[in-house]
Amino acid sequence: MNHKEMLLEEVFEKVGDKMSKQAVAEKVGQFLKFGNVFLLFEVVSLRGEIEKLREEIQDSKVDDLLSHPIRTRNYTNLKEKTLIK
Repeated sequence: MNHKEMLLEEVFEKVGDKMSKQAVAEKVGQFLKFGNVFLLFEVVSLRGEIEKLREEIQDSKVDDLLSHPIRTRNYTNLKEKTLIK
């Protein structure tokens, strides 16, 4: 088994439930052909995905806050205490 086949099998074991074997083979081939440039583009792509997820999470938090009534405490019954005697 050559280096490419070993790498393909190892990667497919880890992501085979999310990607087809053909897609994994293409990514492994690109990695072996382009090396660091391939990794750079993958990192840039992942950063974009992370930013989208952050925005979605932020939007959902804002929506949750707006959908719930604001709870306030009743401070009218509190008596002032003298701090210095």
